Amino acid sequence: MDFLWGGGNLEQKPHLVRWELVCLSKSKGGLGVKSLSFLNKTLLAKWNWRFTNEREALWNQVIRGKYGEDKGGWCSREAHGMGLWKGIRLDWKLVSDRLAFKVGNGIRVSFWRDRWCGESPLCMSFPSLFALTVEKEAWVADIWDPLVEGGWGGSNPCFLRAFNDWEVEEAERFLERLQGKRVIEDVEDMVSWIETKSGKFSIKSLYVALEAGGSSLFPSSFI
Repeated sequence: MDFLWGGGNLEQKPHLVRWELVCLSKSKGGLGVKSLSFLNKTLLAKWNWRFTNEREALWNQVIRGKYGEDKGGWCSREAHGMGLWKGIRLDWKLVSDRLAFKVGNGIRVSFWRDRWCGESPLCMSFPSLFALTVEKEAWVADIWDPLVEGGWGGSNPCFLRAFNDWEVEEAERFLERLQGKRVIEDVEDMVSWIETKSGKFSIKSLYVALEAGGSSLFPSSFI
């Protein structure tokens, strides 16, 4: 691959091809060389996905026992000091940003901050209402009221004040978004991976998402 560097191993010449281009897939005009940075992140991210879904596994319980739980138990608390899990936990956002939640009993899904009702979290879809809500950190189960809608049950969030005229339209769209969403007490909440049709995590899907979202880092430490 000397043509990439402009000379042999002992020669110091400018790179003839940008590393970002080298790491692009062939379908996008690149050379299809895997970015070691992205590949490493995707391999570590798989453990965050497994942590989310394999709660009964012994290794999972050991991590929960050592670091505790966060975000409804979908991830551990941030790890400090040295250790492999600290590096894995640092990239939790790579996974969490690509999760959709399937509400069961609603005790582990954030009403406002998780993506469970539409393509984006309610706090992003309805920022004005989020600013007015009393319970910004509430779970879906906290907002559920089994007595509303004539006893059928429904979400019943509380707000600091009545809506102004210019806020009514947003409130109506908010209620329409919640229409048909229900809490089922004997069913556990679940997560789905939005980058695949199956809803299951794959290394390839995350790699493609990272490739599309930014430039590959040149792995200078490997030269």
